[in-house]
Amino acid sequence: EPKKSAITYYLTMYSITQMQKAEKQRKLINAFLVLSPELEFNTIKAQILEKISKGLKPKTIAFEHYSVAWTIPRTQAASMPLCSPTDYQFLLDLASKQKTPSVNLVIKACLLKNKVMYAFQVNVCTNISENANTGNEDDRPKKKSKAEVIGKLKSMIETVLNTKINSKIQLLQNRWMCSKAGCSSDHCFVHPEHSEHFPLGHDHFAVWAAAWNKDDSLTNMESPPNHHKFNMIPGRQLNELSPLLQRRLANRNQPTASNSAALVFNFNIPPELLNMFRPTNVQPTEEHAPPTMQDQHSLLQPGSRHGPDLSLDGFCASYNLSDGIRTRLHENGYTGAETLTFIVVPELWEMGFKFREIAAMKAAMKHWSQ
Repeated sequence: EPKKSAITYYLTMYSITQMQKAEKQRKLINAFLVLSPELEFNTIKAQILEKISKGLKPKTIAFEHYSVAWTIPRTQAASMPLCSPTDYQFLLDLASKQKTPSVNLVIKACLLKNKVMYAFQVNVCTNISENANTGNEDDRPKKKSKAEVIGKLKSMIETVLNTKINSKIQLLQNRWMCSKAGCSSDHCFVHPEHSEHFPLGHDHFAVWAAAWNKDDSLTNMESPPNHHKFNMIPGRQLNELSPLLQRRLANRNQPTASNSAALVFNFNIPPELLNMFRPTNVQPTEEHAPPTMQDQHSLLQPGSRHGPDLSLDGFCASYNLSDGIRTRLHENGYTGAETLTFIVVPELWEMGFKFREIAAMKAAMKHWSQ
C-alpha cells in the first residue's frame, strides 16, 4: 500500500481579547502544521493546543475553550466544525483526494462560562481579607451605601447572564454551521422533514439562546423557540406560529359581514309630493360606479389577483428589486411572493425601508398582481 501524503494545516488563530472586538478590527496570528493522516484525533488536538499555547499564550488552555472550523481549498468551501473523531475522519476523507493535501483551520477563543463569577468571588474574598487584617479603623475603606452594593451585584448578575447566553450562542453556531456549497449564510437551520435551508443571523441566535437559557423544556439546541423571527421556517405548522401572526392570519381570512345585516328604514312618501321636486325634460344620464377606496397602507390593493408563486429571490430578480430590499425581507422571515401580501407600509418603516424602496415594493407588487 502506498504511503499517504502528509497534510499541511494552515492555522488562523484569534485570542479572547480579539474576539471581543468588532470583526474588522481583530488581529489574527498564523501558524502551520505538517502532520501524517495516520495520527489519532487526540494527537491532532494536542498539536493544535501546542500551537495555541505558543501563539496566543493563554493562562489556561483546553480544547473546549476554542471553536475550531476547517475548510479545504477547491474541495470544501463551507467551513465545518472539528469537534469529534467523526469530524476529523470526514476531514481526512476529503483531504486525501488532493495530490498535495492542505487544510485551513480557523481557531477562535470562546468566553468561559464561569470566568466572570470566579473573578467576582476572588475580588470579594480579597477585600474581606484586607479589611480583617487592618488594625486601624481610620485606615479602613469607607462603607459603601446600600444603593452602590445593589448596583454592583445587579451588574455582576447581568454579566453572568450574558456569559451564559453567549455560551449557548456559541453552541448553537457550532451546531447549525452550514456546509452547503453556494449557500448565502454561514449558519442555517434545516427542518428534519424539509431540505430547504433557513438562514440564521445573530438576532436569531440571540433570541434562541435567551429562550433556551430561560426554559430548556420549551426549546433546546435542536428545536427553535416560538418567536416571530422563526415563523417562516419550512415545515413549521400553524399551531407552532407565534400568537400574533396567528391572529393576523385569522383576521385576514375571516369573511366580511354581509350587507343584509345592515339596518333598513322604509319611508312612505305620497307621489304628489315627489312630483313637486321632479324636473321636466331631463335627459337620462349614464350612471357611473363610485370609485373604490384604496388602502394606502397595503402593498396589494383590494380585488387584485395574486401573481405567480415565486420565491423571495425569484421575486426580487423578476421585478429588479435591490439587494438591500431582498436582505431586509429575508432577515424578517419572508420567503416568497405570497408572504409579501401580508406586509403593510408601517411595517416596512419598522424594517428600515426608505421612500424609494417602499415605492419600488409597491410597483413590484402591482406588476406581480397583473
